[in-house]
Amino acid sequence: MPGPDPKVPDEQILQLVALSPDPIVTAGELTEQMEMTQQGVNKRLKSLVEAGYLESRKVGGAARVYWITPAGRKVAATADLD
Repeated sequence: MPGPDPKVPDEQILQLVALSPDPIVTAGELTEQMEMTQQGVNKRLKSLVEAGYLESRKVGGAARVYWITPAGRKVAATADLD
């Protein structure tokens, strides 16, 4: 990913999605759990979708939901949440 190193590793974001009690999550839900802005979370989620680790769909007007793919679950398994 170009630019500065992300504060929160992709593996950690994927693990948060994988461990969610719901099968889908929103950027807002993840923003509450991470030390990132909503805009930062949206950019990271878009990148993870493009990489094939997440899938997404628009619901309603502008809301978007995300869920993890099998490839994303493999990456999430490497996360260290210490």
